[in-house]
Amino acid sequence: LLNMSCPVYCRFCFRKHKDLRNQTNPTEADVRKAVEYINNSPTIKEIVITGGDPFLNKKNMMAAIDGLKEVPHVQALRLATRSISYYPHLFYANDAFWLNYLKRKNLELQEKGKRLEIATHFIHPDEISLESLDIISDFVKNGMAVYVQTPFLKGCNDEGPELTRLFSLLRGAGAELHYIYMPCSPIHGNSVYWAPLSKGIKAYTYLRAHLSDRIIPRLCTATPIGKMDWHSSGWAVEQDKQDEHFLWIRTPYTPDYFKDFAERVDKKIDVVRVNEEGTLDARFMAQVGDESLFLGSRKPKSPKKQDTDLKALEELRTIALSNQRNPLSIVSTPSSALFRVHETRVEIDTDADDKDIAYIRDDGKITDVVIASKKDGVECLFKAAALIQKLQEIHHVNAVRLRSLKFNYNPEVYTKGVIDKLGNLNRLTVVNPLRLEIETQFLHSSEIKPAHKRLTRALNNRGITVYNNTPLLSAVNDTADEIHQLAYACRSTGIEFHHVYMAGLPLQKEWSEKHPVDIQDVIDIATRVRKDGSGREIPRYIILTELGEVDFGLTSKMIGDNGRVTVKLLPYDLDYFKGMDKAFSWPATVKLDHDDKPIVPVAGLTNSTEFFIS
Repeated sequence: LLNMSCPVYCRFCFRKHKDLRNQTNPTEADVRKAVEYINNSPTIKEIVITGGDPFLNKKNMMAAIDGLKEVPHVQALRLATRSISYYPHLFYANDAFWLNYLKRKNLELQEKGKRLEIATHFIHPDEISLESLDIISDFVKNGMAVYVQTPFLKGCNDEGPELTRLFSLLRGAGAELHYIYMPCSPIHGNSVYWAPLSKGIKAYTYLRAHLSDRIIPRLCTATPIGKMDWHSSGWAVEQDKQDEHFLWIRTPYTPDYFKDFAERVDKKIDVVRVNEEGTLDARFMAQVGDESLFLGSRKPKSPKKQDTDLKALEELRTIALSNQRNPLSIVSTPSSALFRVHETRVEIDTDADDKDIAYIRDDGKITDVVIASKKDGVECLFKAAALIQKLQEIHHVNAVRLRSLKFNYNPEVYTKGVIDKLGNLNRLTVVNPLRLEIETQFLHSSEIKPAHKRLTRALNNRGITVYNNTPLLSAVNDTADEIHQLAYACRSTGIEFHHVYMAGLPLQKEWSEKHPVDIQDVIDIATRVRKDGSGREIPRYIILTELGEVDFGLTSKMIGDNGRVTVKLLPYDLDYFKGMDKAFSWPATVKLDHDDKPIVPVAGLTNSTEFFIS
């Protein structure tokens, strides 16, 4: 904390007592002391510089950045500010001092292998101004990621359509959508904003149906002992038996986790308890809203340990490179070169023609276009560039993604000329943005090399984000150790770890039929990644079905069926699909539940216990 004051007095702020109690600002000597502590703590990899608003204390900010720049084990500095939304003039004042200073410092940090990121809050579309969008784009175009965190506030932003508009506006400028905090902090004066957990999950389910997958934040709660992600690394266990205003939340943390840097939190019996599986449950002030969200405790389970099947890994790499398309369409389309994979998203081949462009132009719900072909996107860059130039004329499309597995396996194909061409196609602007991203795929942490870090930095410095989707493959990468290592490697390289696909990708279908993924292993993976990794490393755990994507346990309901698993898709109904294709009817494989939500079979998943997160 570099500064106690802030230009914004958010009622929901969990640090509002700092300013109201007139606590003094840290001095430069205090900052140097903090840097010394970090220098002597080699396990610390990322630093959040916050306040108040740290940009209101220039001396402390400059001392912190210059000091941390020299700490060898620090990999990322994250500067937290509310001023982008409420006080954008701060960044333009004095000949844009802060904008120019941070651009310069970012280059200095890059020379030392470090990253500079900006964390900010937006809670409602009305907070967005042309100036705030311009500031975000300026940072991103100069290699600094800007990520947004949004508290979930009753009566302010607790409806899906509001959040959809908020996140869509920020996406085009280049922002990443990181967290929805649910509920807002349970501190004095905030009860007016408290919404039950069920309300937040309902809004999140709406987002899954109507928002691009690239801008759906993680649904997170900051418990007294640390953050957890809903229905992957944690869940509601039960109502507190002593006070109806509290409930117990399963967290990914263990007593041993805290022993090296904090007091024994498991001894605070009014706040935490050790559960049956050995992790900690946290007592938290919240209302559940729906009793079915209480999932109880999970039985103890030994972590899965196995060596990677290297022969299988090599075979799967070859298969993945042979055809990079995902030829799945949830509704009928007029062309074999175009696949509708979501209300907001289509995939097109580089052989797409004017008829395919017209399909996109005529549907204002489509915001994202993925360009994928049998060959790599970079190998088809001439054709891809021609498509992107046509898409630039479609105002409701604000993002194009180029699928490129060669980014992983042959990064040398990204020559300076290729990077320059991609940079020129990336249009991060306030008006009519068309953001360009690279989608790649890593199957194993051993695949990430120093060349990927250099290439990612070069693309980031042109405002291009690189993100990774990993299919979970039994005997190859389905252990907590491996996915944790992959998440860390992606983060260290500057690659965003977007999705872990539990099932449904073409690469998984035949393999996972013979080698199914255990749902319990996924819980262990999510637990480990949250417990031991940075919050910026955490992927979303996704199931791809014939009717689209759902979040593991959060926007889906897992149903056991004689050792197999079927999945109820909570975001979707018949009207959803008819909105894209009036002639749509349910496939023969689909069953309907009592609420007319579809239930679909999913190959390649199994469950070794009776416990389900859903």
